[in-house]
Amino acid sequence: MKKALYLFAAIALFASCKSGTSTDGTAAKSDSSAAKKDTLPMAYKASYSSSFTISDNAKNEQLVLQSYKDWEDNNIKNGSAYLGDTVAMDFSNGRHLVAPRDAMMKEWQNFRDSLSSIKLNVVAVTNLHSTDKNTDWVGVWYKEIDTYKTGKVDSAFYQDDNNVKNGKIVYISSKRRTLPPMKKM
Repeated sequence: MKKALYLFAAIALFASCKSGTSTDGTAAKSDSSAAKKDTLPMAYKASYSSSFTISDNAKNEQLVLQSYKDWEDNNIKNGSAYLGDTVAMDFSNGRHLVAPRDAMMKEWQNFRDSLSSIKLNVVAVTNLHSTDKNTDWVGVWYKEIDTYKTGKVDSAFYQDDNNVKNGKIVYISSKRRTLPPMKKM
């Protein structure tokens, strides 16, 4: 866990030092300490983008975190406030779904109804802007503890990437790492 947090801090520090374009498309202000873009050859070329800056659009982060709070509190009906008309999702089990907002909310509600409670512990949030694609992303690292109505308790770490377009979440990619059962001391 500490290694992951150190990696996250290093990435955030690196991204905050890069000069580029602000989220409104204008040239970002730079000062004398701004790092110049590396010109070293890379082993791979990113198929989507490798040009990200830390976004100053706090509304994206706010709306994504509200969606997580509504998931935890079983208020999925509020999804129309932050989900696009159509939402694509890559679920952590490998399933891919593209559906109208109401169908996606129904999908989530069906799963949420199998749970008596959810507890989220948000570990880190990254609010990013791809300067070459002009897209906004909010990454969320969190631990989720699910208590099923059967009494079963399951916990896992998640890392989700939320694509925000025009103030709405339009794509979510979720990755899951199962946690081993707690050992009694």
